[in-house]
Amino acid sequence: MNKFFVTKEVQKDRIKICKGCEFYFKPTGSCKICKCFMSVKSWIAPESCPKKYWLKTTEIKHVKNTSEIPSELIKEVVDLYPSLKTGRAKDQAAKKKMIELYNTIYGTSYKTNTSCGSCISTCYDGITKIYKEHIKEYSKDK
Repeated sequence: MNKFFVTKEVQKDRIKICKGCEFYFKPTGSCKICKCFMSVKSWIAPESCPKKYWLKTTEIKHVKNTSEIPSELIKEVVDLYPSLKTGRAKDQAAKKKMIELYNTIYGTSYKTNTSCGSCISTCYDGITKIYKEHIKEYSKDK
């Protein structure tokens, strides 16, 4: 598990800045400059805004198991999973988001444009595990 998540307060501050930025692409929640999904990137302590609107931080929250993953990231997994459930991402955006989420949660650094079957399979398996562990709590809310 990644040991470099920021606190909820820091993440909220970061995402608020992003949502008010001219480079924030609302339909996908991504940055037009760095192309990252900001709902994911804003959780990672050593990340920073490409325009320096927010900077990396040392204020972190240690995560040891999937029950400690920030709820926003679990929601991202649950929302993304229908695009992955066949075992193959429905499009490049879904594949990229899957890899970004996996990298964020598990502290890895797979390239989002990889075509390595083993790398993609590892990411898929990790995301599927989180989905299966948390889907019940999200289906109760709906």
